[in-house]
Amino acid sequence: MRSPAPSRARPGGGTRAPGRTPPVRAILLLGSPLLGVLGAPIPAPLGHPFAVTSLLFAQDTIQNRIEESKDRLDQIRAERARLRREMEGLAGQVHDETQAIGNLERQIGVSSSVVAEIDIQLSGVVVQADQITYDMIRTRDELALRRAVLGERLRQIYKRGSIGTVQVLLGARSFTDLINRYKYLRLVALQDRLVVGQVAELEGRLSGQRRRLADELNGIRRLRREKVAEIDELEQLEEQRQQRLGRIRTQETVAQGRLARLARDEERLRSLVADLEAARREAERLAGRVSTSTLRTSDIGNLAWPVQGQIVYNFGPERSGSTTLSRDGVGIGAPPGTRVRAVEAGRVDFAGPWGLYGPSVILSHGGGYYSLYLYMRTLAVRDGDQVGAGQVLGGVGGTSSPEGPHIEFQILQPGAGGEPRPVDPVRWLESRS
Repeated sequence: MRSPAPSRARPGGGTRAPGRTPPVRAILLLGSPLLGVLGAPIPAPLGHPFAVTSLLFAQDTIQNRIEESKDRLDQIRAERARLRREMEGLAGQVHDETQAIGNLERQIGVSSSVVAEIDIQLSGVVVQADQITYDMIRTRDELALRRAVLGERLRQIYKRGSIGTVQVLLGARSFTDLINRYKYLRLVALQDRLVVGQVAELEGRLSGQRRRLADELNGIRRLRREKVAEIDELEQLEEQRQQRLGRIRTQETVAQGRLARLARDEERLRSLVADLEAARREAERLAGRVSTSTLRTSDIGNLAWPVQGQIVYNFGPERSGSTTLSRDGVGIGAPPGTRVRAVEAGRVDFAGPWGLYGPSVILSHGGGYYSLYLYMRTLAVRDGDQVGAGQVLGGVGGTSSPEGPHIEFQILQPGAGGEPRPVDPVRWLESRS
């Protein structure tokens, strides 16, 4: 039978039981796991797709996109303000409805761009909010771990009491052992302070992240309100555009109907003049004489104007939609009732109402030359009257026409076959500055 192993002598006297751990090693075993936990950084959660550098770069890129979008949005809104001022200017003028529609269409395009830029900013802010939320989760988890470590340390300190540190130091076997014990105790104390500092730093970080998240959520709500307002604005602009398009379609329908009627009245008028010319020639044949014309080519550019006023439309074809009206004369605007005078002496072959032209006068100057005065309001002559140059034929009418108060003045001269054909009457009238 083997005798039990003798006890090993301890430096400085005494023995220790087999398997007992020396005090310094106990401190190492106590400190080492703590140092390992506290000294090493907490790794990122498994499955996180980006490294820290990539996350920072991505956040900077998103913020740059948002700032660029804000700059573009300022420019777009400045353009919209200019278009609105232009629209207000058009509202105080007599203008073609297509100008207003063109302005509205440009405003619609600008408002669509505003909505697009708001969407860019909104998506960027949402991404930032998501990133802050993810960072908050990581910070909260890290804070929970640090608090758990700190709680465990506090429990150990409470169990040991304040006398534990003195006992560790007094149990040193030598001066070197004392120094080592002091170093380890100091390191543990530093780690405890580090944990406390980390907890405070993480709490501050979490509080800042909450404020940033609140700001981002407020930004999301603000952008969504702006987007709703812009969509309402867009719908109102589109409604205005549709209303104006409807008015234009109605106006076009009315105008085309009017032009069609004017075209028919013009054809009837030409037929009337042709009949009057045929009757004149027959009368001269039966009388055996040929009349001379009071209008001669030497009068071109020398005739007095039948009424003083601005030209509201010119001689030649005028197209509206699918209808084309051949303007056989020139429109001269003047106040209603202004006296209209004969440009040369002649005989009144017709004086009376004529379709949309209203009261009208046809003067025959002989030799196939005629002058016509349309859109009159009143007539001062009758069929068969002989009038002299400058004699009053009636007053200006045309108040119900789209051009407003005016007369239409025509001159017809013999064509290649002798039949009267319309020519630009402005050539016959005196030049005006």
